[in-house]
Amino acid sequence: MTAQPFPDATADRTPGRGTPDPAVYREILDAAHAHALRYLEGLPQRPVLARADDAELHELLGGPLPRTGAGPGTVLDQLAHGVDRGLVPSGNGRYLGYVVGGTLPAALGADWLTSAWDQNCIVHDISPATAVVEEVCRNWLVELFGLPARTSAAFVPACTHAELLCLAAARHHVLARHRWDVAARGLQGAPPVKVLVNDSSHAAVIRSLQFLGLGGSIERIPVDAEARMLLSELDAAVRAADGAPLIVCAQAGEINTGGIDHLRAVCESAHAADGWVHLDGAFGMWAAASPTLRRNVADGIELCDSWATDAHKWLNTPYDGAVALIADPDAHRAALPLDASYLQLQDEQRHPVQWGLEVSRRSRAFPLWAALRSLGADGVADLVDRCCAHARHLAALLRGEPGVTVLNDVSLNQVLLTFGPAHDPAETTDPAEVDARTLRVAHALQAEGESWASPSTWRGRTVLRLCLINWATDEQDVDRAAAALLRAHRTVR
Repeated sequence: MTAQPFPDATADRTPGRGTPDPAVYREILDAAHAHALRYLEGLPQRPVLARADDAELHELLGGPLPRTGAGPGTVLDQLAHGVDRGLVPSGNGRYLGYVVGGTLPAALGADWLTSAWDQNCIVHDISPATAVVEEVCRNWLVELFGLPARTSAAFVPACTHAELLCLAAARHHVLARHRWDVAARGLQGAPPVKVLVNDSSHAAVIRSLQFLGLGGSIERIPVDAEARMLLSELDAAVRAADGAPLIVCAQAGEINTGGIDHLRAVCESAHAADGWVHLDGAFGMWAAASPTLRRNVADGIELCDSWATDAHKWLNTPYDGAVALIADPDAHRAALPLDASYLQLQDEQRHPVQWGLEVSRRSRAFPLWAALRSLGADGVADLVDRCCAHARHLAALLRGEPGVTVLNDVSLNQVLLTFGPAHDPAETTDPAEVDARTLRVAHALQAEGESWASPSTWRGRTVLRLCLINWATDEQDVDRAAAALLRAHRTVR
């Protein structure tokens, strides 16, 4: 492929207009559209795995930076060809790995427009549309989740950023109760903060606490078989805090079991000691959108003080997009002091920079708005309920098979498995051998390419974790995934 020189920018401009001629974009966007459709239309037939190793990808895409540039069409063709075999088709309905949603059509279209509009949304005057769409999304999410009316929101890249932001507000709030302004004075000399976390807390929560200087304050609360904090242990730890600044980190959707803490009881215990309850709800937060799940597993979610959740998981927006929600907007703002005299920060308008850690960023609320608008409240509830039904169906297809053990209650959208002997009952059931066999089954499933799921570790044991969270997954996908798992189980020795 011969590199074409990059066209002279002045040749693509209409004198006096200050913007490129639309024809400059039309050809490249048509090409991008064709590449995207080719990929999306091929998803059902594409093996559910990446087919290239790193060496192949480096060969196609790497080497020294060329001295001369190439035309946009050439660049796009080279990129699409170069990455193709290294793409994981996670939009396929039989991709059940990690916690990875697909992309709703309306959200995908909005994401394309977001790039075309290219809005930097520091303050209101640089993109009034972004500021208003963020306000609308905040209102819709507060209503959908049933949160306090004053709840504030920041639109962030991922749930890890949301955890960090929420916990920064929590730290500021609990120290302010003890007359300590951590934003002005730092942590040195501050009253020690006690942090109680679910023993199965996601690494993002622990990492955020460590980043905030609270790593040495963490106490892990033991959990039950579904990874829910034992309330007697939590109550004892709250009493032992003895009036110290207190943060309790609960979770909705444990990464393996899908378990959700007993939120009402957790909040009542922590609030009796003037504590702040933060909820890691990366995917499980969306259970609150389902009337059935809210009653059965997410009761009391509105009593938390902050919530972190991803849109690119269960809401199926493109990467990246997450939300930090904080019940006390004053604590939210106080935790993020901003001294930037060059910015126009009128009090009556929303300025995204005042609510998040980023300054310059893209308008990631547009795809979120599109996803919510395309589904509506009933559609979000149906999406959540449908995925949970798929998880129960998958577990039912596997539960009767000799050697297969479903470890969790499947109360949400996660299915947790181990694979013991499939043939000879006299085969060993030694835990170490079951662990090794589970890993071999996982690798056999991945290698076949019909479906894909990711091994994990749960309570010291090797497990296979399947996540049903893609809007495109249907019952036939679940049946095919189950059949692929059983084939792997029956053939692996």
